[in-house]
Amino acid sequence: MLLGYFDASDQGKHHSYNLCMWRDELKAVLHQVCAVDPHQTLVVGFSGGPDSLALLHALRAVDQPLIAAHLDHALRPESAEEAEQAGQVAAGFGVPFFSERVDVAASAEERGLSVEEAARELRYGFLFRVAGQYGAPAVAVAHTADDQVETVLMHLLRGAGPAGLRGMASRLLPNPWSKHIALVRPLLRTWRQEILDYCAAHGLQPVQDPSNQDSTFFRNRLRQELIPQVESLSPGFRRRLWQSADLLAADYEVLTSLAEEAWRRCLARRGEEYLELARSSFMAEPLSLQRAILRRALAELRPLQRDVDFGNVQRALDLILSPETTASADWLAGLHVLIEEDSVWIADWAATLPAGWPQSPERAVHLEIPLELALNAGWRLQAQEVSQAGNGAWETDSTFQARLDLNKVGEELVLRRPRPGDRFQPLGLEHGSLKLSDFFINEKLPRRARAAWPLLCRGEEIVWVPGYRLAHPYRLRMDSRRVLQLRLEKSSD
Repeated sequence: MLLGYFDASDQGKHHSYNLCMWRDELKAVLHQVCAVDPHQTLVVGFSGGPDSLALLHALRAVDQPLIAAHLDHALRPESAEEAEQAGQVAAGFGVPFFSERVDVAASAEERGLSVEEAARELRYGFLFRVAGQYGAPAVAVAHTADDQVETVLMHLLRGAGPAGLRGMASRLLPNPWSKHIALVRPLLRTWRQEILDYCAAHGLQPVQDPSNQDSTFFRNRLRQELIPQVESLSPGFRRRLWQSADLLAADYEVLTSLAEEAWRRCLARRGEEYLELARSSFMAEPLSLQRAILRRALAELRPLQRDVDFGNVQRALDLILSPETTASADWLAGLHVLIEEDSVWIADWAATLPAGWPQSPERAVHLEIPLELALNAGWRLQAQEVSQAGNGAWETDSTFQARLDLNKVGEELVLRRPRPGDRFQPLGLEHGSLKLSDFFINEKLPRRARAAWPLLCRGEEIVWVPGYRLAHPYRLRMDSRRVLQLRLEKSSD
C-alpha cells in the first residue's frame, strides 16, 4: 500500500505481500496521517465502485465505526438501482446507510456549472450534512494514488503553483464545506491496481460507472491516453509524479505557515462580502507570499472555487502592484479588485464597502468658530482663530490642515457635500476655476468617496477641499491679520 514499497510500473505483479499488510497500513494511515479517532464514527462516501467498496470493507474489518453515505446524481437511468445495491452492500457489512437523490443536471444548468462541478459540490455538501447530523468528526473519500497523479497532472497542464502541484491532502481541515469536520483521504498512498486486487481477493463485486470510460471528460482522457503514453516513454512516471507531489506537499506546509503570518500582517478588515488588504504591507511581501495572500483571499470569499490558474492570480497582482492610486477591475467568481490608495478591496460587486475616509453629513451644517464637529468613522473637524499666520497651535504639513484669511472667508461657514455643477479655484490657479468633479478625478480621489466628501464653503463657494487644496482667493497674504486654522483628523483609537 505505501508508495515506498510499491512501484506503479509493476502493477499487476507480486501483490500478495502488500495485500497481507494492507489493512494494518490503512489503519495506521487513517489514525496517524488522517488523524481519525478509532472510536469515533467516520462518514464514508460510498458510490459502490471499487475504490469506495474496498475502503468501506477494509475499514469495517478494522472495527472503525462507520456510516456509508451515497448520493444518487440521477444522471443515468440505472443510478437508482445502483443506489439500492449500495444500500444492500452496506447492510451486508453491518454499516448504517444513508442515501439521497438529486437532479445534478438541472442544478448544473441552474447554477451555470459543468455537470462534473455541480456533482462534486452536491456530493460533498451531502456528505458533510450527514456527518454534521450524526456528529461525525470526519468524512472519508476513496481517492487513490492514481487519482492523485491525475489531479497533479491536470493542474500542471492548466498551470498551477505549489497549492495545485501538491495535489490532494490526506487530511483537510478547515475545508470548503466545514471548519469543524475534516475531509480525509486514507487511500492516497494506495494504487488502483491494489484496490482491484483487494476486491478480487475478498470476492467484492463493485459497481462499474460507465462515465469513467467517457472520453469527453478531460480526466478520463488523461487516465486512458496521456498517462499510459508517458509511462511507456518513461517507466515509473506515475510513482515519480506522486513522490514529487508528496515533496511539494511538505514544502507547502512551510509556505502555508509563512503565508498565514503574511495574511495577518496584510489583512485590514473582513466582512461577509468583502475583505480589505493594506496595500503597502502587501507590496512589502515577497512575490510568493503575495500570490498566496491572493489565493487565500479568494478562498475566504469563494471557498468552493477551484482551478484558479496563474492568469487569475496575476491579473489581480498586476493591478495591485501598478502605480495607480485608484483603480478597479473584474476578477473572477463575481468578485472585483478595487484599489483606493493604501486599501485593496476584494469584494462582491454588490457589496457595500465601509468608508474609512471623512464623509460630510447628508444635510449641510452651519459652523460657528471655534468648533469641534464629529463626522463619520472617527473623523472630526476642528477650527479656531489665531492672531497671526505663524503662531498657530497646529503644524500644517498635512493636506488635512489649513490656514485661511478669516477676514476674506467671514464667519458664516458651511460644511456640505458636493453638488452638481460645483466649481473650485484651487490654490495656485489665479484665474478661472475647475469643475469639482474634474478636480476629484485629477487628484485620484476614490470614486465612491466623492459623493459625500466634506467641503468647507462660504455660501455656495468652496473655500477648502480637505485632504487636497485651499481655494486660491482665501489664501493667507502678507497683510493677513486674522487667521482661521482648520484641521480634519481621524482619532487614533
